[in-house]
Amino acid sequence: MNKTPTYEELLVENAALKAESNALKAESNALKAESNALKANEVSLRSRIAYLERMLYGAKSDRLMSQVPSNQPGLFDELFNEAMDEKALQIEQMAKEIEKEGCRRREKNRKSSSRPARYRYHGLEERLTTLMPEGIDVQECDIIGKDITRILHREPAKVWVEVIERPILRAKADKDMPNPRIYQAKVPEAVIGGNHVGADMLAQIIIDKYRYHLPEYRQVKQYADLGVKLPTSTVNDWVHAAASRVEPVYEALRADILQSDYLQADEVPWRIADKPGNSRKGYAWQFLDSRPQGHGLYFLYMNGSRAGTVPRAELRNFKGAIQTDGYGVYDYFELQENVTLLGCMAHVRRKFTDAQKSHPRLSAQAVKWIELLYTLEANIKARKMSIEEIARERQSKAIPIMDAMEKWMEQVHTQCTPADPMGRAIDYAYKLWPRLRRYALDGRYNIDNNPVERTQRPTVMGRKNYLFSKNDSGAVDNAIFYSLIESCDIVGINPLDWLIHVLGNLRDDMTPEQIKQMTPYYYKKSCE
Repeated sequence: MNKTPTYEELLVENAALKAESNALKAESNALKAESNALKANEVSLRSRIAYLERMLYGAKSDRLMSQVPSNQPGLFDELFNEAMDEKALQIEQMAKEIEKEGCRRREKNRKSSSRPARYRYHGLEERLTTLMPEGIDVQECDIIGKDITRILHREPAKVWVEVIERPILRAKADKDMPNPRIYQAKVPEAVIGGNHVGADMLAQIIIDKYRYHLPEYRQVKQYADLGVKLPTSTVNDWVHAAASRVEPVYEALRADILQSDYLQADEVPWRIADKPGNSRKGYAWQFLDSRPQGHGLYFLYMNGSRAGTVPRAELRNFKGAIQTDGYGVYDYFELQENVTLLGCMAHVRRKFTDAQKSHPRLSAQAVKWIELLYTLEANIKARKMSIEEIARERQSKAIPIMDAMEKWMEQVHTQCTPADPMGRAIDYAYKLWPRLRRYALDGRYNIDNNPVERTQRPTVMGRKNYLFSKNDSGAVDNAIFYSLIESCDIVGINPLDWLIHVLGNLRDDMTPEQIKQMTPYYYKKSCE
């Protein structure tokens, strides 16, 4: 016969069941939390995979992919209308006017883009060949017309050796004198030590490496085909010696650009292989003179450091506007007197396009806002407006659009978690929004940092070909040549002609002002 449990036993059993139930609930909550974390991690990983696939296989533009849903929103949605309903119609109408002008401009550009083939060869030497019909006496015929065909030809490069003789002369009247007068021409000043290579040859090697991205070992093969056998180590020594030779011009360029009142700054990674079997990532800083008549740019390599101490030291006396991406070290300049810190809208757009997998509708909405600002910029450029007119146009049209987008971000951020790409994009843009608005203050300012980023391309192409520098000294040489050659492109002169002139005329006893006149900008002015 079963014994009836006592009241005390039932209390103990009930407490045990409650404890077990609580333990099961806690375990269930832990499993739910783990499940949610796994789901969030899965979303993050899927987004990361989509981003990497796009970077690896897709077009690396900031445009939206074709997967954006067909019900892509207009400029305004219900969340925006709740916040700014009274301004919605006004901005919508302004947006339509901007887009309409952009369509007219693109159509006009499309119609005027085709040019006759002869413009492709403008400025080249032309050698005339006249072909007459065979078997015909030309004297018995009149020329009533002609057809013209232009064929592009190329003459192979030619390497030659200059043999310099310096005869030793003695005055005839001193023939039998114990101390006759002796005359001889001075030795030509060497471009680099040893006097074995001319300025033209040395300049071509440098241009081939830093403009056309040909590693020295490939150049050695080319010269071997032309009958010149050079060790790669010799060519490498020449390049390093040339960098030391033109370093004063680089320093003059650096000092001149720091006198600008509008700079764009960025960093570019370079590989440094100064350890056996291994390489490290070093960074070169870029500073671009972004005035309408800019004097060029320069790269600054300081032991590969990407720390904020580099730009703080370099720009310690700078006064004016600095335009950068959202890298945190630039926050320092926000608090500096006489410095206006500008942001980069292209980086903001990139963040939103990267988020299109997780939030396609919100991504499309954000990109539509930003594309409207870029359409306005293209319209302004096409109208060739003055600096004052550009500032007024931006303040009357761009600022209201940016105010509207700011309100939009405040409304939609609740739809995203801080960890997903859209949440990160909104957080990135919202924090930088005051800097981004400032481009409307001055018609000279750019909407983004793309000009300085475009100047990184030669260094990236070079990195893909000769891969790395052997040490910090080699990276400094790269910074010198990239700075000077890119500055030639910016001011609009032929870098080969300029480098031949500098290597052939630079002297150790030149004054700082004479060296400054050799920088690309002032060299161009002297040639005008």
